[in-house]
Amino acid sequence: MKRCLFMLCLSFVFVPSAFAQTILLGEQVKGGEHFRCELELSVSGKLKAMRGGMVEAMTISASASHKYSERAENVDTVGGIGKAIRYYDIASSTSKVGLESTKRELAANRRLTVAVRSAERTLHFSPAGPISRDELELVAEHFDTMSLPTMLPNKEVKVGESWAITNDAAQHACLFEGIVKNELQGTLTEVKDGIATFTITGKTVGVELGAAARVSVNATGKFDVMAKRIIEMTWEQDDDREQGAATPATEVNAKVVLKRSVLVEEPEALSATAREKVPGDTVPASMLMLRYSDPDGKYSFTYPREWHVIGRTSEHLVLRLLDKNEFVAQATISGWKKAEAGKHTPAAEFKETVSKVMSWEPEGIVQDGELPMEEGRWMYRVAMKGKQEGVAVVQNFYLIAAANGEQAAVSVMVPQDKIAKLATKDVELLKTLELRK
Repeated sequence: MKRCLFMLCLSFVFVPSAFAQTILLGEQVKGGEHFRCELELSVSGKLKAMRGGMVEAMTISASASHKYSERAENVDTVGGIGKAIRYYDIASSTSKVGLESTKRELAANRRLTVAVRSAERTLHFSPAGPISRDELELVAEHFDTMSLPTMLPNKEVKVGESWAITNDAAQHACLFEGIVKNELQGTLTEVKDGIATFTITGKTVGVELGAAARVSVNATGKFDVMAKRIIEMTWEQDDDREQGAATPATEVNAKVVLKRSVLVEEPEALSATAREKVPGDTVPASMLMLRYSDPDGKYSFTYPREWHVIGRTSEHLVLRLLDKNEFVAQATISGWKKAEAGKHTPAAEFKETVSKVMSWEPEGIVQDGELPMEEGRWMYRVAMKGKQEGVAVVQNFYLIAAANGEQAAVSVMVPQDKIAKLATKDVELLKTLELRK
């Protein structure tokens, strides 16, 4: 009898703890809440580039650090943060491709940024004005903390139970522009000392800049049961991306370690005064422009995001124009001999020079003449049709001169069937070109 009573007491002791493993695993963010996020990224792998008709693999290694305060302005229809205002204390990265090393850091006057999340993408910009492509990548290509609430099932879950990660959550977490296949699955693995541990594992396929990307995920998250917030995440993925119109093929392993906390008080950097320049629902086009400054101080310009810098040497800068990730045109900016102040190379001399370019087969001039510019600047264009590696193209050759005599030559190659998509986008780009030296 004593043994039966003892076993009965044990059952009352252990049964409640078993039921306690069922928790409400969900996060409900409200507009006006603030979070502190700290992320550390490490990447290793290889980049595959075509050189001389052969695929050349180069090793890649990179690391990045981001520390920022994030204000949730509103919540979107799937439960994620729809619009966030961020202030970055730190946003920097170092990378090495082959023997070439690069360091990036967000400019001090661009540390206040805005992120607007939609089903298609998350749009990032700074209210202070145009940011560079490097700065855009720093703030737009780290782990998407706005989508954290969408990774949870938002229902009662017991230890060992799994749920499907939605397409929306998978797309934003893997930095896809579109989702093709999603097999990611979340599982609650433990509840201890008020912290619920869950995993996200599986494979997913998406599209980024027109190229297919295959990702395998192995992630672990920590959920504060009382606060009802994700407070930690270690997200590791094996990433295989094909070559796109503006990006090389890569095979990398990426690991992100995130620490996240709720801020009780509003940070001064995100105060009402600091937010005065943040636009409402309509974002001015000027805030969405990107800026480029030549490292040697030769020139600078602003440009729409559909233009992508794909290569730079001491002599040339190469950009590609994409329309919905489809190649439209390629522009190459080169230096040109300096003229006397207030003068420029004669148009006839420039036209004769470009007609002798040997890298393509010119067939005839389509049009040529000066283009209207603001006072003190001059632009001339000669457009020729011909063939580039057997493809019918039009080459627009531009000569641009500043009041100080500095000059630049620009060639824009566009397939003849894409001329309508190019329209005047090359001219609009070049009108912002400022020649400095």
